Amino acid sequence: MTTATTPLRELLVEAFPDATELDVEDRTGGGDHFQVTVSSPRFAGLSLVEQHQLVYAALERPLADGTIHELRISTKGPT
Repeated sequence: MTTATTPLRELLVEAFPDATELDVEDRTGGGDHFQVTVSSPRFAGLSLVEQHQLVYAALERPLADGTIHELRISTKGPT
């Protein structure tokens, strides 16, 4: 975990406390291009778009203030 990923991870942990998998990767090392992976029972019955909307909502502040320039999201519901 890097300094850039820590605040994003904290926001995601807060939004998805029941996550079975949660990872934030700084893809380029520049602190503004991220890959986020979240597996959560909260995604049960939701479309992929709805799952991603929940992740966007959790990261609303860093998206709005420019901390996140590019975001790739991978979500998984319960299996």
